[in-house]
Amino acid sequence: MDKSPLNSLLPLRQPERLAGPYALEVGVPVGPSEYETLTGLFRILRRRWILVVAVSLGVVAIGTALCFLITPRYSATTILEINKDDHSDNAATLASNTSPTADELKSEVQTDVQILESDGLAIAVIKDLDLQDKRPFLKAIYPAEKGLPLDQAPRTRERMVKLFRHDLKVESPQDTRLINISFENPDATVASMVTNSLANKFIEDTLERRHRSTAQSSYWLQKELDDLKQQVEQSEQKLADYERKTGLAGMQLSGSANGDGTSSISMTPHNTVTERLFALNQELTAAEANRISTETMYHLVQSQDPEVVLGLGAMSVSSGSGGGAGGALTSDGGIQLVRSLRAQEADLKRQYSEYAVKYGSNNPRLIQLQQEIDAVRQQMQAELQRISKRAENAFLYAKSNEDSIRKQFADQQSAANLMADDTVQLQVLAQEAYSNRALYESLFSKLQTASLSSGVRATRIDIVYHGRPAGSPSSPEYGKYLTVVVGIGVFFGVSSAFLRESLDDTVRTPRDLDEIPNLPVLGYLPHGQSARLLKSSDGESELIKLPFSPLSEAFRALRTSVLLAMPSMKARTLLITSALGGDGKSTVAYNLAVAFAQQGARVLLIDADVRNPDLHRMFNVAVSPGLSELHSWAPDAEIPCVIEHAMLPTLFLLPAGEQPDLPAELFGSPMFDSLLKSCAERFDYVLIDSPPILPVTDASIIATKVNGIIAVLRSQSTKRPVLLGLAKALQRTQAPILGFVLNDVRNPTLNGFHTYSYSRQEGNQVHANA
Repeated sequence: MDKSPLNSLLPLRQPERLAGPYALEVGVPVGPSEYETLTGLFRILRRRWILVVAVSLGVVAIGTALCFLITPRYSATTILEINKDDHSDNAATLASNTSPTADELKSEVQTDVQILESDGLAIAVIKDLDLQDKRPFLKAIYPAEKGLPLDQAPRTRERMVKLFRHDLKVESPQDTRLINISFENPDATVASMVTNSLANKFIEDTLERRHRSTAQSSYWLQKELDDLKQQVEQSEQKLADYERKTGLAGMQLSGSANGDGTSSISMTPHNTVTERLFALNQELTAAEANRISTETMYHLVQSQDPEVVLGLGAMSVSSGSGGGAGGALTSDGGIQLVRSLRAQEADLKRQYSEYAVKYGSNNPRLIQLQQEIDAVRQQMQAELQRISKRAENAFLYAKSNEDSIRKQFADQQSAANLMADDTVQLQVLAQEAYSNRALYESLFSKLQTASLSSGVRATRIDIVYHGRPAGSPSSPEYGKYLTVVVGIGVFFGVSSAFLRESLDDTVRTPRDLDEIPNLPVLGYLPHGQSARLLKSSDGESELIKLPFSPLSEAFRALRTSVLLAMPSMKARTLLITSALGGDGKSTVAYNLAVAFAQQGARVLLIDADVRNPDLHRMFNVAVSPGLSELHSWAPDAEIPCVIEHAMLPTLFLLPAGEQPDLPAELFGSPMFDSLLKSCAERFDYVLIDSPPILPVTDASIIATKVNGIIAVLRSQSTKRPVLLGLAKALQRTQAPILGFVLNDVRNPTLNGFHTYSYSRQEGNQVHANA
């Protein structure tokens, strides 16, 4: 289906299949629509250019007249600036001195814009300037409320406010703190007065609202201050009583404000409990370290190994003698003796080894040396036992000392915990007292600020530019309006062309005939020539008078198409018909017969349209006798009533004769069958001009007796439903259909036909005739 938006205006035609040997399929598109190609669209515009121009000029004329009938209106603008250093009026924001952020300022400007567009300010301006007595507000007065003030005239007030807001425009340019107030009115002075009055009313209203808000805030703050003052006194008295009761008067308290607006209390303790606890904690740490050291040394000395004791002694000496660990191993005590005995033992062992090698094992000196070695060992063992005893005593002393200090620390810690509980309660009371005092001081400061602000009555709004009467109207903008009107006119002109084209269901282009794909277009006849042929009375034809004219060439092209469509037929009897009357079938039949005769062929033209004959006028002969008088004709006899053409000896005519009572019975008789058979034997071509096939049945009867049928259509006259009916009627005859002839084609190139220029030949003929 064609998806073009313009083609959607075309009436839908569903495909319809016609049964029969030719299998005609009607309504099936065989190629792209004119709406689907740019060339097709321009072709439609060229074809409908008169309609396009007429509609466009009409719309432009109406639009131009309306533009000049519009009452000129003047615009005035007042500009306001919203300052950043805004001091808010409400109690919620009095607690903050920070400047508004960009988002807050933007929201504030938008709020001011909404206030400027409010009904209250509009009514105030209307009353102040007496706009109800000026144009165009006079027409807003409700008849039943005429003469009443606006407060008592709700309908009039509503109308005037609506009219006022229609002419008012309040906007804030992006990324600025400005507000533009614009107003339109037929009177330039009134427009400027409205913008200035609205700006002043807005400033007065802002100041009034600020004063009321400040007064309310001051009243509320004073009431709150009275309550806070009592709370401050009570909280500070509780704090003092608690300090005396718990003995925490030495605690140093300090308050600070947090970033989130709250306050906190820090406490610096100065008392003997905490100082004693700190000292005992240090002593307990030292005692615990001493006990661990002495305990370790005690367990190592228990091994009675001289080497271990000597190593511990060196460690003890290097670590100092201030702690209890050096009590068992000292340089001036047993450790020096053990070191000396250890050296003597080593020397005796060396001597014993030398004598044993030199004198043998039974030498008395060896026995003496062994006795000395044993004595030294016994003395060393005895000294090690004394050292072990001293280490044990040192360990026991260190442990006892640690236990004593730990007990004192636990007792002191209990006392500190009790003091901590008291301190927490003290800090709570101090926090309450400090918060109450800070809140009291803050509200007292805000009360002073509010009182001062109420007296000053400063405003954050400044008038940057006062509205002035305009010298030229702001609307209508004639240049812009006329441009838009011209654009609308062109749009409606083009749209009307496509609308007219889509509503046109007549046959005009080859594509319209291609909707019946199995029947070709044999040819077309250009517009402006066929009409005068019907008035001819001298037997002449365009083919005879002007053989090089486009119409003559069109008939020769039609003759060629017919010959190509029926090359193998020996008997060539052709029926020329149309769907309805007035399509030019008689003209086509006559000139096609002339075209065949000019080739030298014997051609008989039978006027079978006995109801409305025309061919006898073209031959300049009488209509009777003719075909209707041959009811008694014998097949073997000569054909009577046949008339020879005055200028073409090979062209003959059988007139229609007088109209019979039953014309259809004439064509269904055996006589007519014999006549056609005889004519086919005596002539090369027999062309039959029949009545239209849809109104009467004559053509359908004749169609069953001929070798071919040619259907004539008139361009821009024959409608598509008629074309469909013609195709169905031809299909029912079961006769060979050669194709269609499209007559009276206007502007062939615009409808997809091809032409050739004959201007030179026509010019030569004109000069020759002159």
